[in-house]
Amino acid sequence: MGIDRHAVSVVVPTVGRDTLTPCREALSRQTRPPEEVIVVTDTDRRGPSWARNEGIRRSRGTLIAFTDDDCIPPPDWLERLIRAIDLHDAAGAGGTFEETDPLLRAKRQRRGFPTTEQLDTAGWVGNAGNVMYRRSVLDACLERDGHVFDESFDAFSGEDIDLVWRLQRGGAKLVFVPCPVTHLRRVKPLEYFAHQLDRGKGIALLFLARRAAGDPVEPQKSLLWGKASRGKRNKWMNAFLRKTIGPFDARSFAGWKDFAVFWIGEKCEGTGFLWQIANRWRSRSS
Repeated sequence: MGIDRHAVSVVVPTVGRDTLTPCREALSRQTRPPEEVIVVTDTDRRGPSWARNEGIRRSRGTLIAFTDDDCIPPPDWLERLIRAIDLHDAAGAGGTFEETDPLLRAKRQRRGFPTTEQLDTAGWVGNAGNVMYRRSVLDACLERDGHVFDESFDAFSGEDIDLVWRLQRGGAKLVFVPCPVTHLRRVKPLEYFAHQLDRGKGIALLFLARRAAGDPVEPQKSLLWGKASRGKRNKWMNAFLRKTIGPFDARSFAGWKDFAVFWIGEKCEGTGFLWQIANRWRSRSS
C-alpha cells in the first residue's frame, strides 16, 4: 500500500476479558500500524456506547477504527479499511465477523454478506467490532446530534446501527470491505437469550427513532421491520411469522441444539421489541 497521510486511532472497549491480550497482539501485527491504540476499561459497566465515546475523546487520529476486546483483526485490517475509505472518498468502511462459535457462525451466514468490496446499500457496515470512520464525520455527528454513540441505548444493543442510520441520513457514504474480524465469543444458551432480549429492545429504540424522524432509510435489512417483498403490511406480517412461529431452516445449523437455541432466541428478540415499545407507550401515557 502506498503512503497515506492519515493518523489512525484504534479504540477497544473492554470489560476485562482475557481475550484482550490476543486482540492487542493482533493490532501490533498490522501491515499498516496504527498511531495509537486506546483501550477503554469500563469498570462501572456503563456500556459500549460510553466506552467508545470515551475512546473518541482520548484519540488524536483523523481516522478512528473500532474493534472489541474479544476480536482478532487480520493483519491487513487497517490497511484495507483505509484503502477503501480513500478509494471511494467515503465517510467510513467496515465489515463483519468470522465467528468461532457454530451457532453465531450459522446465524451470520444467514445474512449472506457480500464477498466483494462495495458501497453499502443494505446495512452491511456498522458492526462496531469491525469499522473505521473519518473523525470529521464523527465530529459532525456529535455537533448535530449531541453524541456519537448514543448512550441512551440502555439495552446495550443497536447503538452501532443507530450511528450508521444517523450518518446515512446526513448523506454519509459507507463501504463494505470483505475483511472479517475473528470473533472469539462463545455462546451459552441463557446468556444468548438475554442478549437477544436486549437486542430486541435496541431494535425497538431504532424503530421509534426512525418513525419519529419520519425517515424512510432502513438502518439494516435484518431488523424486525426490514424484510418484506412489498408494502408495510408484508413487512410486519413477515416479522410476526418469523418471530412467533419460524424460522424453520434447521439445516442451516450444525445440529438441532444450536437451532433450538437460535429459535428460542428469536422469540426472546421479539419479546424484547414488544416490551420496549409497550414501555415507551406507558411512559408517554403516564
